[in-house]
Amino acid sequence: MASFEDCINFCQSESGLFSSSDIILKEKQLETLKALYFNKDCISVLPTGYGKSLIFQILPCFFQKKLNKQQPMTVLVASPLNSLMQDQVLSLRKKGIKACSLNILGTKGITFEEDDDTENELETDLDVPFEQLQKGEYQILYVHPETFSNKKFGKLMRSEAYQTNVCCIVIDEVHMISEWGESFRPEFMKLGELTCLFETAGHLALTATATPKALKELEVILNYRETTLIISNPDRPNIFLEVRRRLPNIRKVDKLDELIKPMAEQLYEQQSDFPLTVIYVENLESLGYYFRYLEYELKEKGYNGENITENRMFAQYHSDYPETMKQHIVKDLCQSKPILRLVLATVALGMGLNAQSIRRIIHCRPPTTLEKYMQEIGRAGRNGDNAEAIMYFNNSEHVQG
Repeated sequence: MASFEDCINFCQSESGLFSSSDIILKEKQLETLKALYFNKDCISVLPTGYGKSLIFQILPCFFQKKLNKQQPMTVLVASPLNSLMQDQVLSLRKKGIKACSLNILGTKGITFEEDDDTENELETDLDVPFEQLQKGEYQILYVHPETFSNKKFGKLMRSEAYQTNVCCIVIDEVHMISEWGESFRPEFMKLGELTCLFETAGHLALTATATPKALKELEVILNYRETTLIISNPDRPNIFLEVRRRLPNIRKVDKLDELIKPMAEQLYEQQSDFPLTVIYVENLESLGYYFRYLEYELKEKGYNGENITENRMFAQYHSDYPETMKQHIVKDLCQSKPILRLVLATVALGMGLNAQSIRRIIHCRPPTTLEKYMQEIGRAGRNGDNAEAIMYFNNSEHVQG
């Protein structure tokens, strides 16, 4: 069995994830990998932007070296959102790593490729036949929690190809178990079955926010034993926090105008120099109002070049929005110089989004929990530059601690 240091060196030279000299494994990343190396069930609570995804993305090569395999092994990642899967699959495939996400039925895989049409740089969904999945050729397989309850997928997971080649089960954004698992998506509560199904594999849960009480509950739900907890200080000193009062709810239109009017004026004046901003909006009605306000006030000044959707500098993102447009938004936000400058979003946009250029997060009202607030402001300043998070509130609103 290779030493821990040999496994790390092998990943850095062979995985394709360390092409830039700027990518250096941090202390808590190494601690997490060491826990997995010594076969410990592990929950890592690391700040947004710390690099949680990199930990499990190098595991196929890490365990290949540790166990002296000829090829990279397979990591199963239970992930809560399509947007999160899409972003990571596309990024990994650009680096030459075989990754795909499974549909919720577990009957086919999907990869994302850039369209060759330079005028329409959306990703194209490419179906992966089930037969190809059966061979276990993919290094990283992203799966919805609901997929694991599908009989066909369950049979696949019990096949020899997966029982011998799956090296780690990863639960990404594990805090969603307690947030969604009771009623909204009950399959989250069943993810501990994977720990039993792949008893000899590594078991890793990742999140940016979790209370001590939640961590104890997660250990039980996930069937972890003698869990290694790795926790980093969640403080992001490069993000300046500000709280502003807003008008009472009874003055509905004035309350909305008070927030969006200065944004529209600033975007009109600054154009591409407008600091990339995400506004988390409390409901679709308000989101629609803001979007129409921007359309009316900005007109042709709302576009960077020709007046086509792909050049528009503001956008809306929510669960009911067309999938192709959501893909376009995610891709553009992840560029070093996005065309988009202002995104009106619900909570559907957020977890795991690797958008380095976001400079400002605005909450139209306080999130329902402090954990949600930390997750959402963590979208800003991921490149280390100074950023700001502004939260509006009035006396009828409060954060539940």
